[in-house]
Amino acid sequence: MAGRPKIYDEEAVLDKAIGVFWEKGYENASADDLLKAMGIGKGSFYFAFKGGKQELFEKSMKRVADQYFRDFRKAVMSCENPIQLIREFFFSLAGAESPVGERGCYFGNALVQISESDAGLKTVAAESLGLLESIFQEAMVRGKELGLLKSSYDPALLATYLINLWNGFNVTKRMVTDPEKRLALMKMNLEPIQ
Repeated sequence: MAGRPKIYDEEAVLDKAIGVFWEKGYENASADDLLKAMGIGKGSFYFAFKGGKQELFEKSMKRVADQYFRDFRKAVMSCENPIQLIREFFFSLAGAESPVGERGCYFGNALVQISESDAGLKTVAAESLGLLESIFQEAMVRGKELGLLKSSYDPALLATYLINLWNGFNVTKRMVTDPEKRLALMKMNLEPIQ
């Protein structure tokens, strides 16, 4: 027996679930919210995601990391000035064209919102942020090799600084709504990355 055939595109369904999780958070996203957005029934849902909402969220985090980080890493490794690319990335976070909008970081939100009883999901979120930190480190190392990074700080420490900036700024921008103030704050925070 071949099993039940899929009648939907799993990536499209995941993208719809990501929208719900990003808007409501893991804990507040109900099964009804997810099923409605995904456009599938309970039977199809539990056939595809035997671990239920937890498995869906874990797969959604992996999809977000793959979608956003793959192209970002390629850009860091192929551009002429990885330091400028990182600076522009952070300036975009401060502006209206932020890659995450006003919703904050998918993984940072997960770390804050998920209860301690879901330690596996917290681990996936932390590992995803670790991937972003590794991209920052690759950019800093490459910047040093190209003679573009003037900072005397170790590239690994700068990468940790940048992931801290990423996490903190995604929270700060929810209370600081003035774009000029955000930009000035970001310029100040990026002074070590010259």
